[in-house]
Order: sequence, then C-alpha cells, then structure tokens
Amino acid sequence: NNISSAQSLTTATQTHEIRMPMYLPNFKPATGCTNASDFIVRCFAARLRSGVNVVKHGRSRWCKSRLRVLHIHPDGKSLSWKPAQGEPTSSKRPPKLDLTTCLEVRHAWSPDPQNPMYTGTPILRQKCEAANAHKSFALIFPKRTVDITSVTADQCKVLMEGFSALCFRLQVANFAARGGKEDEAEREAERDTASVTLTNNSNSPLSPNNPARARRSNVAQ
Repeated sequence: NNISSAQSLTTATQTHEIRMPMYLPNFKPATGCTNASDFIVRCFAARLRSGVNVVKHGRSRWCKSRLRVLHIHPDGKSLSWKPAQGEPTSSKRPPKLDLTTCLEVRHAWSPDPQNPMYTGTPILRQKCEAANAHKSFALIFPKRTVDITSVTADQCKVLMEGFSALCFRLQVANFAARGGKEDEAEREAERDTASVTLTNNSNSPLSPNNPARARRSNVAQ
C-alpha cells in the first residue's frame, strides 16, 4: 500500500502542487513545512547547487562550529559541504550524505524523540547558543546528524522548507521505483509459476499431451 500510494504521489507531483505531511514510513518533514511542489524543489535544488553559507556545528566536542558552504552534487541527492571563503581548509574529505536516507528535518525547538525532555539534537544543545536557536535546525540521518545554524531566521525557514520538500520528493521517487521493481519481480514469479504448472500438467498421466498416455491409446486401438 505504501508503494502504490507513493506512485500516486509521484503522478500528483507532476501536475499539481503537493502538500505534506503525507505518510512516509522513514521521513518526517520539519514542523509546519507542507509544500513539496515542483517549484519549491527546483528552486531549492538550484540554490543548493550554487552553494549556501551556514554555520555547521562539528560533531566532536573539540571541533569548533565553522562557516561552511552547503552544496548538492550533480546526482541531485548527495549533500556535502566545504569551508567558506576565508575559513581554514582541511585535507580531510567531507562526507557525502544521501538525502534519500534522511529521516527527519528538525528545528532546534522541536522535540527530540530520543530525549523527550529536550529539543533539537545533542549537538545543537551542546554547541548552539540559545540566542541562535530560533534559526537553527538539524538533518537527521541513521548514523549521524548535520547540525546547522543559519545566517538569518528567514534563511533557516527557507532551508527547512527546502530540505523537507527535497527529501520528501526524493523518497517518494525511491518508493515508486522500488514498487515498479517489485511489481516486475512479482509478474516474473507469476510467469515462472504458470510455466511450471503448464509443464507439470502436460506430464500428468491424465493429460492428453502426455506421450505415455498417447502410446497407451494407440495400443488400445
């Protein structure tokens, strides 16, 4: 059912403005983000391709929060970042994160399901100053988070809406693609089953196509 609904969502997004929240088992858009139209996704992807300056909070306790340029790779789904102009560079390659695996876009003031008494993420609580919480959010992945403070509150809103829409649409497309493959596999299995059934029936002693029965019939005549 999830896959068929995803396929219908894919069709809907091609002709209409699509609204969230819609049920996806492994993704939760940011609170209040409901628009996943083609226009929003295209504009946001174009913005990411050119790069967006943000403050990214390092995961290590000793790693400072630094100005970084968020950008998306040509495949349209891999997110990465690089030092902003004037920031120290590193020989270490930044990770390349697949947005189809993003679980949630979470504002710093939204509840943390892992720690219901708190909001945001452990890294945001540790490194984001209270005065900047209103313009901070995180992308939640299975094994890590990407914790960000935007330059302005408006930029934060645009980024949360954009990531929510882009991740949603990428995952809908993934469900639809998987559904197509599963449907084809089911059809192939049905064809195999039908072929085996026909073969078994033709070899049955009662089948008129069985050579042994045909020989017995000739003898009887």
